[in-house]
Amino acid sequence: MSVKPDKSRRNSKSHEAILEATVKLLGSSGYVDFSIEKVASQAGVGKQTIYRWWSSKADLVLEVWRDRLLPPLAPYDEKAPFVNYLEHTLFAFGSQIGRTDCRQAAICVLAEAHRDPQLYQRMAEAVYLPRINPIMQAFEHAQEKGEFSQDIDIDVAIDELFGAVWYKVLIRFETVNKAYAKKLVAQTFRSTD
Repeated sequence: MSVKPDKSRRNSKSHEAILEATVKLLGSSGYVDFSIEKVASQAGVGKQTIYRWWSSKADLVLEVWRDRLLPPLAPYDEKAPFVNYLEHTLFAFGSQIGRTDCRQAAICVLAEAHRDPQLYQRMAEAVYLPRINPIMQAFEHAQEKGEFSQDIDIDVAIDELFGAVWYKVLIRFETVNKAYAKKLVAQTFRSTD
């Protein structure tokens, strides 16, 4: 019988050691060689301590991905043109997921989420929605202000922009630089004119 993880029993030093060990192992060994045993050894705790707080390695990595590796996206403050905001956001996002530890966390969680619908839902709530909702709101606000055509399908534009960044980093193993982000935004808006 599986025991549900009890987050209230976390010792702060052990918890921090586990999170640090997870980041370090993702950055050095990657997802393929990642295991709870290695995290426990690196953190100086027993495996049972980890399983007391996280039900699986994917849940542990999801917490690290959410809290340590993917900072929240800056909201659109309207001080700069919307396209500049998008360029900056895409570059910042691409730089983050291009880091080995963050890329490996994404691979872990996405691989496991394909087999576990509940994990997918937790990932959506923890990682995807808090980052995509501000982008969606920024698009809607900029569209209302007339910064780009009313004919642009915002969902498709977001898919084009962020999907291209995911593809470049996770499929082509390339980095996202400012020039790429700028070209991507320009091409997305040009193709919708």
